[in-house]
Amino acid sequence: MAFQVVELILDADDNVIERRVIPYPYQTRAEAVDTIESVMTRFAEAGYEPDGDFWWAINGNGKTRVRFIIEHV
Repeated sequence: MAFQVVELILDADDNVIERRVIPYPYQTRAEAVDTIESVMTRFAEAGYEPDGDFWWAINGNGKTRVRFIIEHV
């Protein structure tokens, strides 16, 4: 089973306003996690939310909020 990383751009109320799939399938979940952790380094703040099983990030001005999820494909 393959995995894909999805980047969700959120508005101030946590509503999804844009959905982007990072265009590479990953053979393992660990490979997908590595990609997310690499992408998150470009943001001012970032972390993992274990209750929702997603990663989050906020840019330097606090206006762009992103959530990263992993889906099966």
